[in-house]
Amino acid sequence: MKNKILLGLSVVFVIVVGCVIWVFSASNSYKSEIYIKTGDSIDSLYACLEKNKSIGNELTFKAAKYIMKFEKVYPGKYIISEGMNNREVINMFKYGRQSEVEFRFGNNILPNELYAALGRKFEADSIDFANAINNKTQLQVLGLDSISVLALFWADTYKFSWAVKPEKMVRKFVNEQQIYWDTEKFDKLAKTGLKSSKEAYILASIIEKEAVKDEELPIMAGVYINRLMIGMPLQADPTLKYAIGNKTMQRITGILDTESPFNTYKYRGLPPGPIGIATKKGVEAVLNFKQHDYLYFCAKEDFSNTHYFTKSYAEHLKNAKKYRAALDSRGIK
Repeated sequence: MKNKILLGLSVVFVIVVGCVIWVFSASNSYKSEIYIKTGDSIDSLYACLEKNKSIGNELTFKAAKYIMKFEKVYPGKYIISEGMNNREVINMFKYGRQSEVEFRFGNNILPNELYAALGRKFEADSIDFANAINNKTQLQVLGLDSISVLALFWADTYKFSWAVKPEKMVRKFVNEQQIYWDTEKFDKLAKTGLKSSKEAYILASIIEKEAVKDEELPIMAGVYINRLMIGMPLQADPTLKYAIGNKTMQRITGILDTESPFNTYKYRGLPPGPIGIATKKGVEAVLNFKQHDYLYFCAKEDFSNTHYFTKSYAEHLKNAKKYRAALDSRGIK
């Protein structure tokens, strides 16, 4: 009798263990991306999992959920890999093991385009990002305002949680700028004749639109600094393109009188804000500008993405004529 009881208990034990193993090891069907919004419940998660066909067996998943005391879910982006079992899936959500979202802060972007792009990429909408980025208190820390707001960022690739709060993202960039502008950078800034880190950033955004070759960046920075020192208009084509919202036009003939504070043909000095998001490389080219006598530069007619540099206006006109002829020969308007 005793042996039969032991045998029966053994059988029950084996069955229980088998059921537990089955509950936890049951696989899910295929890879899927799950987005959990702020405030979503376990029920919302389950509905999302069902919609995406991410649960291989409803019974085992619910049993595992109950046994593991899964009661809270964290907002974010989650990736379920093919073949993950119930335990792995539940632990991922239970402990908020999210997959970060990659976002590229490109240099050829307008503020409104940036807000819209962030709103498409993350949970918060474009208005939330616009409000957080244009927070006066945060901007004043860096000497910025709503016109120069792009100077808050660096052109680079970053990773954030999909549910990141816009205010938290902004704090990250404010901190990065404060760390970057150390005593050594400000000592170099003083030698440029520029008045602030904002001005260095604005100039960097201009030269990065002019130069393709990195080695020309400090040379171009030197050209513009020379112009600023003698009160000569910058006459930077990219600022005029920014003013009219056309980033791709090749020729600016006919729009030189455009009314805009960003039109450096019409108004002397730097524009009131950057014309794109600059890189640290661009700012460092300004801080380490090449000292020379050049006041002019013109793209070479061989379309090599290099430039002629000269201190003579007459020589500059000759170079410009060659470049215009090259554009004409290619039918570029």
